[in-house]
Amino acid sequence: MYESWLLSKLTLSDFAQKYAVTRRTLDNWFAPFREQEILPHSISGADEIFIIDGYYVQYGATVLIAQSTKNDVVNWLFTYAENFLTWLELCEKISVFPFAVVCDGQKGMIKAIKLRWPGIIIQRCQFHVIHQVNILLTKHPETLAAQTFKALVGDIVMVRTQNDLKIWLMRYKHWYVAYNTFLREKTYQDSRTPTGRQKWHYTHGRLHAAHSHLKHAFPNLFQYIRFPEIPNTSNRIEGGINAQIQRHIDHHRGTTLFQRRQIIAAFLKQKQSQKPTQNFT
Repeated sequence: MYESWLLSKLTLSDFAQKYAVTRRTLDNWFAPFREQEILPHSISGADEIFIIDGYYVQYGATVLIAQSTKNDVVNWLFTYAENFLTWLELCEKISVFPFAVVCDGQKGMIKAIKLRWPGIIIQRCQFHVIHQVNILLTKHPETLAAQTFKALVGDIVMVRTQNDLKIWLMRYKHWYVAYNTFLREKTYQDSRTPTGRQKWHYTHGRLHAAHSHLKHAFPNLFQYIRFPEIPNTSNRIEGGINAQIQRHIDHHRGTTLFQRRQIIAAFLKQKQSQKPTQNFT
């Protein structure tokens, strides 16, 4: 009943009226649960495809979520940040070995996934790669090199077959050959490092960073072509679970961080398809 109230739009008084009890009575019923963590159930699901992403709760508080392509929540972890150690902790809470993982490749995430599940297939979220490149190059890049690179990266979503990929890679190769020297141009500064070397930076720093981002994503960017069952984005969590979490939080204004965690956990628990068998500790 308490978890049901957390996920409802009703005030405590309205919820009490629904069950024909006083608000004080309902508050007394709920009292033992207000300080308890709501834990996930153990799951099965070997050979499934997991989608992993994080949801920002507030400064210094994030929830990491693993979901299957069947829209079932596999597990979650409340933590202070998204880094290698926290991603590894989430992965270690999942007892099964999935067939593949779809993720946005945040700091430490790929390393943690590979350590937990050696040899696993990893698909980088194409939406996040394109989004990061667009942020770096801005809405209207000035140079022709940046303009054509931005268009090239945007066309990744059009790659559906091996032939599409072959054509896209050829376009990328032509771009790289044409602008490799431009990409590596350096601007030297008057100041020097403590060891006496002259300081420098890439003249076209944003373009260089955007290209580096794409280059590091390459090994895991087109796995879905070989394995059509693998989605090419993690938007199931971004646009599905994360958006619904925010709506439930909005229904309970003025809550503490722990209360928001309970709301999130109650919702994620509801999204688990397995019946309770064993709580994670």
